Amino acid sequence: MGVTEHITSAADLALDSEMVLIGLGEEFRKTGNGEKDKALIDSLNILPGFLKGKTYFVVDQNPDDLVFLSKLLPFFITAPFGPENRQECGEEQWNTYMRWLSGTLGHKLLMLELGVGFSNPQVIRWPFEKTLQLNLKSRLVRVHSVFPQLTPELKQSKRAYSVKADPADWLLAGLRIES
Repeated sequence: MGVTEHITSAADLALDSEMVLIGLGEEFRKTGNGEKDKALIDSLNILPGFLKGKTYFVVDQNPDDLVFLSKLLPFFITAPFGPENRQECGEEQWNTYMRWLSGTLGHKLLMLELGVGFSNPQVIRWPFEKTLQLNLKSRLVRVHSVFPQLTPELKQSKRAYSVKADPADWLLAGLRIES
């Protein structure tokens, strides 16, 4: 897909991608409200179908186990602040992710940044921006209800998209974006 083509959804971008990197931020944190938490899990359960046939990894910056209640495969999840009793929350899994990430250079990579604000920008937000700068075959879709902004450099790249929406609702509504 060329940058002049009209992109209407992240699914369009995924079709053209070899690999997908997903970052889950504070808008995917457990709320303690059973109904709201179930809606978050339901929205995450959209992702396995979206990721079918793609190599992927999920980085979750939340201290809870919500992502592990979804249908995403735990082997492809790292959660550095997650529950200590989970193998996926340890240093070994972080190193697995870092090796996977280094293997994305030169490949068509789609990064979905879902609900990532500024509570820990050094875990997902800034590294995703850096990856976009280093890998010229990558694209970024940033979805956040309050902070979807892109830096001028990211906008200029024409490979980054900003969506102001609740990320769970966005997933359930079909991953729509505007180019």
